[in-house]
Amino acid sequence: MENLRVTDASALSCGDGLVQLDNNFQESDKLEDKLLEGLDSYLQDINDRLTISRMVSDSVIKGVVSAVKQEADEKIAQKELEVAGLKGMLHLYHVDVDEKEFLGSPLTCEKEFLGSPLTCHKSKSSCHPRTYYKFSDNFVENDRLRESMGSLRNVAELQFKILKKEIDRMRGFSSIRRIGSGSEQLGLGGILRDKVSERWTDVDVILEALRATIDDVYIQVEDMFQLSKVSRCAWQQEREFQAEIEGMVIKNCIRSLQEELEERFWDQNARFCGNESVNWLEKIQEISSLRQELDDISKSLSGHEIGQLTSLMSLEIGEEYNYNKRSDHFQRKVLSNHGSSSTLIWEGNGKHEDTKNNTPESSDPAQLKLMPKDELVFEMTKMRRNHESKLQEMTEKNFFLKRELLRLRNGGSSLPLKKDKELDMLKTKIPHFISRLDGILLENEALHAFGENADNIGCLKDRLESLLSENRHLRDSLSDKKKEVTCLTSQVSDAENKMSYHHLIEAKLLCDVEDAHFKHSISEDVYKCALRELMCQIKWVTEESDLQCNTLQDIYKIFFNGAIHGTELSSEYEIEDSDMESIITQALCGIIYREALKDAEEKVSCLNTKYVNENKIRVSLEVEAQEKEAAIRLEVANKERLKQKIYSLAASLEEKPELLQERSEESNVMKGNLDKALEKIAQYKVKMCELNQKLELAMGKLRGADEERRMLHDSNQEKEKALSLVKAKEKENQMQMESIIVLVHGLWKAVHGLECRVKENISNISLRLIFWAMKLMLF
Repeated sequence: MENLRVTDASALSCGDGLVQLDNNFQESDKLEDKLLEGLDSYLQDINDRLTISRMVSDSVIKGVVSAVKQEADEKIAQKELEVAGLKGMLHLYHVDVDEKEFLGSPLTCEKEFLGSPLTCHKSKSSCHPRTYYKFSDNFVENDRLRESMGSLRNVAELQFKILKKEIDRMRGFSSIRRIGSGSEQLGLGGILRDKVSERWTDVDVILEALRATIDDVYIQVEDMFQLSKVSRCAWQQEREFQAEIEGMVIKNCIRSLQEELEERFWDQNARFCGNESVNWLEKIQEISSLRQELDDISKSLSGHEIGQLTSLMSLEIGEEYNYNKRSDHFQRKVLSNHGSSSTLIWEGNGKHEDTKNNTPESSDPAQLKLMPKDELVFEMTKMRRNHESKLQEMTEKNFFLKRELLRLRNGGSSLPLKKDKELDMLKTKIPHFISRLDGILLENEALHAFGENADNIGCLKDRLESLLSENRHLRDSLSDKKKEVTCLTSQVSDAENKMSYHHLIEAKLLCDVEDAHFKHSISEDVYKCALRELMCQIKWVTEESDLQCNTLQDIYKIFFNGAIHGTELSSEYEIEDSDMESIITQALCGIIYREALKDAEEKVSCLNTKYVNENKIRVSLEVEAQEKEAAIRLEVANKERLKQKIYSLAASLEEKPELLQERSEESNVMKGNLDKALEKIAQYKVKMCELNQKLELAMGKLRGADEERRMLHDSNQEKEKALSLVKAKEKENQMQMESIIVLVHGLWKAVHGLECRVKENISNISLRLIFWAMKLMLF
């Protein structure tokens, strides 16, 4: 019995020691679980705060950009309104100048001098005070008028040609009638000796005068168009000057906006940098204090865990040999599962996955062999989680039973209270540290945003410089193109003038050719009429000779018949004498007839020779007539030129006083314009001086801004150095955190070992409890 009591006492003492060890293990497990939960929540809070800070910074940047954009749009709208007002003022000025030029232009005076109703109507409409025409419309109208005048000139030339043809035709008919009616004027010499009547000379003079006046009108119109071209060139120069002024105004507006934006950005950066420089030392001190506190926490945790491990190792030396083999196998399995789970946990952005599945899933080894690597890892994690959940349930049941036993026997101890207090202190400190670290991270992001803003400003400056260089290149190319266009327009105008001159020359040559053809046709008609009359005369002479022959033959026949009748009445005795007389008369008639035939032949031969000579004379006269016609044409042309020169000189002499008056008026107008231009030049010079002063002030401001930029650059470099130091310290903190994580992994491994040992101790204790329960039941 005594032995049994001693064994019971020893068993109770061993049970109390085991209960205390179980309590210690339970408290250490709770601490580890709480630390893991706190680490997960810490990482989640860091991620949430980082995302919130990024969203806030993005929204702030967007708001600043939108505000700057709105202000820039408002200023651009104001500048556009100012430019529109300036354009309206310039337009009104140009309209007034156009009215003055149109009222005092020589074009309207010359049109009024011509006296046509259309030009008078136009001059009245131009003088009306309410009509304001633009230069472009006037140029279009001038081009149309020029085309219409050219067409009218061609029509007038055609009408003159038709009139000349009709007059020459009438003149030819009258000459032919005179030739046919005159009995004395026979042959070409008489026709050429005819003179032109006074009426035809008067008609020719009137036609020449009309042609000269029309030519003078065309010349004056051409002068007017040339003056309009000059005014057009002046208008183009004014437009170019206006465009240059507008470009300068727009450049100044853009530069002012750019300077304002740069000043704002630099002010914001300076404020941000100033605040950073003020709070920089405090932040460094906070980071150092956080590091010390984290070191202290890590040391306290490591010391506490080492003490627990030594106590556990000292208490369980006697039972190492029994469970070493089993614990080694189980520990390897747990470590392998922990490695795979840790990779999965850290791949999921720091989020811990809680195991809540209570029912295990059985899988065949053949299926596991056929599965790919990812599915195998997934199945292994599932199995590990199910196993851990079962172990946790069993341990909770064990700890619950042990607590009930301890409450029934001793009523608790003071160690768990101390550990709970320490854990509460750690829980209160950890969120404070987390908030501090979040503030540091936000400031680091702000510094990163500041660096990005500086880079963006540099990129914008480079882009603006490239755009300005491209704008200058384009303006240079535009100026070159404008010069080329002006050269081409001048060449085109010269070519048009030459073409018009060539067209006039061609029209004159065509008129001369047509006149020559007409004269040649008239001369041919005249020669044909003369030849016809000559042939008629020759026929008349031949007919007269035939009539003479016939009459002689009739006379001789009558004479012979009378002789025959006289011989028949005479006696037969006188037959021989009558026969002799008849024979003699026949012989005489034969002689007479022969002589008459000879005379007729001689006359015909003379007529033939005369006809041949007259033909030769006609050919020579035709040649002489052609030569004389050519000489006459030359003389007529020279006379016409001389007449035109005389008319032009007379017209110029008549127009000289009017031209002098017009030139004097134009010179006075030009003097007034020059005086105004000189006044404007003086005003522009004053404005240029003011602008130069403003430029000097702006250059001074830019120099000050450059100095400020240099200062800011130096401060940025110092801040970058400080940031590099902060980054180095952050790296050190990360290394420390990694060492803490390694320690946590070691603790977790030790906890797993303790779990294995606890399970073995629990199994032993359960067997002992069963044994002692059986004994108690027996007793």
